[in-house]
Amino acid sequence: MSTEIYICKDGQELKQGKLVYSEIEDRESAEEDAKRRCQGDHTIKKIAYYKVAASGEFKMFYSYTNPNCKPAPRLAAPGAAPKRKPVPKKPPPPPGLLARLKKKIGL
Repeated sequence: MSTEIYICKDGQELKQGKLVYSEIEDRESAEEDAKRRCQGDHTIKKIAYYKVAASGEFKMFYSYTNPNCKPAPRLAAPGAAPKRKPVPKKPPPPPGLLARLKKKIGL
């Protein structure tokens, strides 16, 4: 019998979390392991421990939610265009010769 450990960040479902295999067999060892993992990585939100039999049957035997979870900074979605600064407006060109003559004459 082996143990599957699902390690989830904030906003992830269990099956989306990182999967790690271990030989942990009891709740006490799982609790110690969960607390140690959360101290090492403050972005971990939840850890679940499942016993998996050779026949494929599984059963959750321990779950831990990190009370000190600090969400990881959100990055832009892959493939998303970076934000651009607005292009400043160009000043209008100076008046041409004909416009300046009309202004001097008063037309």
